[in-house]
Amino acid sequence: MAMLELMDVCYGYGIKRDKKNVLNHISCGFEQGKLYAVIGKSGSGKSTLLSLLTGLDLPQSGQILFEGTPTDKMDLNEYRRKCVAVVYQDFSLFPLLTALENIMYPMQLCNVGKEKARRDALALSRLVSLPESMLDRYPGRMSGGEQQRVAIARALSMDRRLILGDEPTGNLDSENSSAFIPLMQKLAHEENKCIIIATHDISVMESADEVYKIVDGQLSLYRNREEQR
Repeated sequence: MAMLELMDVCYGYGIKRDKKNVLNHISCGFEQGKLYAVIGKSGSGKSTLLSLLTGLDLPQSGQILFEGTPTDKMDLNEYRRKCVAVVYQDFSLFPLLTALENIMYPMQLCNVGKEKARRDALALSRLVSLPESMLDRYPGRMSGGEQQRVAIARALSMDRRLILGDEPTGNLDSENSSAFIPLMQKLAHEENKCIIIATHDISVMESADEVYKIVDGQLSLYRNREEQR
């Protein structure tokens, strides 16, 4: 059973006659334990799709179901705190918090005690191979690859099972981009996360279990790794 299901989802901008559907009658499902890539031209609707999956926007028609429950029936603040997280191109770390404090922050928002939050944050930093020597550093003193690992560890806090990426390799050099991919595969396949990445990065597309493409508002399966074997 899919963790995340889109059922005849439409979303557009404008009003009445001038309205343009960016996403048009989309139906598909995303499962735990898989890494997905979503591709498409700039302006095709990739970021709009992620906004719907995070609950920042709701479909104008159709439904999105998370573990069988329509998102429009959920407490969306609770959903974003405990179920879904986004890793952005610019990392979106708090500049006045250390790496460790950034990872702890979502847990403390959910009233997790400081000591438990610290223990869990240390465990997450090890999971993403972030050296302990980096944990007391502020983002401004970290490389792009190091900041990305902090952002991923933070996304994993509260045991969130759905991880979204909005061009997460866009600001990384080729070396750090190459390191990002096996980490995403590990989190999907070994930690049983559902990971969906909107990207133009060919290496991410080639590494994904399934690739979906948005063209003219339609989302369709572009490549399935299993079928290529």
